[in-house]
Amino acid sequence: MLLASAFAFGNAAENHTTTLFVDHGQSAKITCSYRPTNDIEIMTVDLQKLNHTLCYLHMNSWKNPDCKNHIRFMWIKETMEISFELPNLQIQDTGTYTCTVKKIVKPPEEVRGVERVQVIVRPVLSLSCVKSPDGSPMILCSVGFYCDSLEQLWIRDGEILNSSYSHDSVNGSFNQKSYLILPPQTFTDTIYSCWVNHSSLNKPLVANLSSSVCYERGDLTVILAVAFVISAVLTAFLTIVVVLQ
Repeated sequence: MLLASAFAFGNAAENHTTTLFVDHGQSAKITCSYRPTNDIEIMTVDLQKLNHTLCYLHMNSWKNPDCKNHIRFMWIKETMEISFELPNLQIQDTGTYTCTVKKIVKPPEEVRGVERVQVIVRPVLSLSCVKSPDGSPMILCSVGFYCDSLEQLWIRDGEILNSSYSHDSVNGSFNQKSYLILPPQTFTDTIYSCWVNHSSLNKPLVANLSSSVCYERGDLTVILAVAFVISAVLTAFLTIVVVLQ
């Protein structure tokens, strides 16, 4: 779990913005920054993303918070720490989360702290064997990421190969795909690498795949197809023999 934010004290409502990088599938803990007071029993906490409330709590109902997306509210009475755990983060969860703490004495309502945390989920890279429309074996490099430009390269034995890319967008996240057509099979096994770099990464991602894996899967498909044809022919032959008898 990754942690963002810390307590802050002062005479005015605290207003911070921090950035938090998270690996795909990890959880993140957002600790709200605010000025604690003796009026804690009449405080409210609101966690939002893009002006949509994800979790809202009143001190009287902190035992039963109204939270979405399995977000977990945490309250430590001894230290008066208010925080939220965002579990199993996906690419589309990237965005700015705002935690607002208010003292709701009337009048007036007073904002005690505003904490903004930009959560960025790092790209996810995968390689797989696929087939072209004519049945030729290909390798697919697929990358899920959020915003910013993405660098993607194919490498074979240290040589950068030419390739084309396509991408689509779903809920603000992107998926970039690149297909590499394999040459005719030889006795030499070749390792192909898909290299990816993104502003959220400490270092580029690299995934490797052996060409023999894709060739073997192709051969298996052919063998299964031939076996099916032979089985069908034998079945038809035996049917004819039975009828003639």
